[in-house]
Amino acid sequence: MKRVRKKFTIVGNWKMNPDTLEEAKKLFSAVSRKTANNPKVAVVVAPPAPFMLALSGKKTGRKTYRKIRPAAQDVSGETRGAHTGSASARQLRSAGAEYAIVGHSERRAAGDNDQIIAKKITQALDAGLRVILCVGEKERDNHARYLREVREQITGALSSQTKNKIQWVTVAYEPVWEVGRNFDVVLAPALIHEMAIYIKKSVAEIFGKKQALRLPVLYGGSLNSENAENILKDASIDGLLVGRQSLDPDTFGKIIEYANELS
Repeated sequence: MKRVRKKFTIVGNWKMNPDTLEEAKKLFSAVSRKTANNPKVAVVVAPPAPFMLALSGKKTGRKTYRKIRPAAQDVSGETRGAHTGSASARQLRSAGAEYAIVGHSERRAAGDNDQIIAKKITQALDAGLRVILCVGEKERDNHARYLREVREQITGALSSQTKNKIQWVTVAYEPVWEVGRNFDVVLAPALIHEMAIYIKKSVAEIFGKKQALRLPVLYGGSLNSENAENILKDASIDGLLVGRQSLDPDTFGKIIEYANELS
């Protein structure tokens, strides 16, 4: 029987970097060239919101930029109105975003609870954005209480959605205790695979087995070009959510190349 190859999704979250639009354009172009040479991979990049329109290609129509799928790093849970400093899902979609990251650990630390995250997901999906929902435990204990924490995050974020909408959702597992640590102590691929199965099981309790099996699961946490290859090869996941290493086009490019080779 012929082995079915999967198409990996590699997401780069730039966070509040770089400082200027010119730097952002240079970085985006470098990543775009890597993407063009590795067509089997879906590459998503989340720049700071002020750079979205210039990088998305919607304004310029540049085909080079269109090889990358732009993502918003966050969206408001509201549609419009007196919400100073916020950007609605429809505004971000209008600026060229195709994806939205929701529930990132840094946003949760800033006050986003399950109720807020659920509202943000609804707004994003209604605006036509694909959602990358981040979940992950703050610490890993010996009594597996962390599993309940992840399950509650999934239930709280997705229970209000419909089966039709869940097809546009990807879950990114990012264990908070591991983010920013030494690259040599990244979670073992076997343990990442176990969490991916558990995430799908938790989704199956809400939407059924069929929907859960289709759900893409990414991994994010202390990734670099060395450990990413082993995770993509052995963790049986659908891709990666890369943080600070996505700001280095050479490192990020190597991760994209690994994913392309394994696809």
